[in-house]
Amino acid sequence: MIYFENDIITIQYDEARQLVFTEWHDFANSEDYRSILNLYLKLVQEKPVKLWIGNNTKAKAIRPADQEWTAKEWAVQFAKAGQLRKMAVVVAEDLFNKMAVENMFIKAAGIVPFDTRYFQSVPDAEEWVLED
Repeated sequence: MIYFENDIITIQYDEARQLVFTEWHDFANSEDYRSILNLYLKLVQEKPVKLWIGNNTKAKAIRPADQEWTAKEWAVQFAKAGQLRKMAVVVAEDLFNKMAVENMFIKAAGIVPFDTRYFQSVPDAEEWVLED
């Protein structure tokens, strides 16, 4: 089911698999970016979520202030809120987004209790996330 959708992102939730699939479509300014990440937080508080696939293929740069906020403030709340076990990230075509996402995960190391891996394609990400 589609949990949320706009021009920037589509967020889907698969209840049977307890899986979230996100697909970024475009650049998000700070307000939109933080609002979307807070929707992630709301989703893991409302629904059982164990698996996550983030398709960042079309995502754009993330501002440095938003990277800091994500790693230092948001990640703490997200880690405590749910039961997430695995997160697969399909890397962006945009080099600045790719570096930003990797940077945020490095800064949040030790905070996020789930396994995170990076992939070049959605099928590869799905295969890893869904394996036992």
